[in-house]
Amino acid sequence: MQKFTRHGKRIRVTYIATAIVMILLMAIAFPWFKVPDGDAKFYEVKVNGIKVGTCEDKNLVNQAYLDARSDFEKESEEEVYINSEIEFIEVNSVFGKIDTIDTIKSEIYNALEKSIVDTNMQAYVVDIEGLTVTLSSAEDVVALLEAAKSKYDVNDEFDTVLYNDDTSRFAKISYDIINADVLAKNTYNVMAAVNSQENEIVKTEDIFDEPDHIVNIYFEQDINITETYVPTSHIMSLEEAVELVTKEKEENKIYEVVAGDTLSGIATAFDLSLDRLLEMNPDCSTENYIRVGDRITVTVPEPELSVLVTEQKTYEEDYELPVIYIENDSMYTTYSNVINEGSTGHRRVVARVDYRDGVQTGVEILAEEVTVEAVARVIEVGTLTPPTYIRPLSGGRISSYYGYRWGRLHGGVDYACSTGTSVMASSSGVVVEAGWNGSYGYTILVSHSDGRKTRYAHLSRILVSYGQSVSQGEVIGLSGNTGNSTGPHLHFEMIINGMRVNPLDYLY
Repeated sequence: MQKFTRHGKRIRVTYIATAIVMILLMAIAFPWFKVPDGDAKFYEVKVNGIKVGTCEDKNLVNQAYLDARSDFEKESEEEVYINSEIEFIEVNSVFGKIDTIDTIKSEIYNALEKSIVDTNMQAYVVDIEGLTVTLSSAEDVVALLEAAKSKYDVNDEFDTVLYNDDTSRFAKISYDIINADVLAKNTYNVMAAVNSQENEIVKTEDIFDEPDHIVNIYFEQDINITETYVPTSHIMSLEEAVELVTKEKEENKIYEVVAGDTLSGIATAFDLSLDRLLEMNPDCSTENYIRVGDRITVTVPEPELSVLVTEQKTYEEDYELPVIYIENDSMYTTYSNVINEGSTGHRRVVARVDYRDGVQTGVEILAEEVTVEAVARVIEVGTLTPPTYIRPLSGGRISSYYGYRWGRLHGGVDYACSTGTSVMASSSGVVVEAGWNGSYGYTILVSHSDGRKTRYAHLSRILVSYGQSVSQGEVIGLSGNTGNSTGPHLHFEMIINGMRVNPLDYLY
């Protein structure tokens, strides 16, 4: 038999009372705490594995799920597909945190948003020689092509059209593998969209009365447009497509000239031809100097879709006739003589002018009215191949160059070499001097077919005679130390029009 004291009973009663008071206070202060009644159950709710809250009434949560899904589909601009699974997990707990039904519905909505199935929708794939752009409608395709050409069709004379290609193996699908082209809206130009061929017939007698106009506009690259079905994530906005294809927002790259730069050097450094560099910098020319600090355009953004334009223009211009060349078979190709300077003419012309992305690429004159006749320039030119000149000996080193020394001109080049080194004719010719020549010592002078002469001095031995013909590379003497010489060497001169010049400028 267990015995309780009065003091012990009081402690036990106080403990029970305190527990009851605490439960009541928590129920009042925190209404989401629930006191289990023995049959109450709490559930953790998940949608596609994402926890959305805790509940005790499955039916209310199921209705919240349906409401959230309905709201989501109403707010979507297009039909959406959602894979979703709701799961209730029983929670064993004395106290349970119960979320409001509005909170659970909001969390379900967020979970559904993460569970959208990327569905396929009708779209148009524009293939520009390997660059693909996917747009949501044929209208967007037209708008893209219009954006590419509008910069050059400022008067909106042409419309971009799409047509069905019934020859395609996908002919059952509308707009499948079709070409983009243009149709003129004025009477001067009518182009067939299928093949971009002109049907225009120009009447020559009326051509000067026609106003300037665009003859045709088309795209340089092949364009294939396919109607298909793709995931919505693959579809590009029209604005993004226009920026990608036209690259209008990209800027030119500029190079600032530094000391030592040349136009050809800058072109080479940026992998450009000189003509292309000048094309990008119309204010520059090979006749003008560039200065330190000048800014040169070295890269121009190239659009993915290039626009080719042909315009018919009427204008006046000065013109020159092609130069007339008269050949002289007795003269070398280095010879030229202007027989007639010629003169510039003036004319009014109608021309077809071709452009690629706004840069002129060609001109075809259709008709002209000459007001001042041009006279062609006439130049006589030689046809013979001029002789070449080689180093007059195989060994040796240059001990003295052409130029002034000790106050007087040293009129040749000295090759230091041992006595007896073979001396060769620098070019074919005729010996016009062979013997002793004062300070030159033993000397050979050879006259060549182009009027030039070469001198070989300070020889130890002469192996040719006056009037003898010699061939290029033929041994004509041996080096030595004769005449006014400070040591064994060959003194070699080149004489043009009676004047000694630097031989090194002419050796091959």
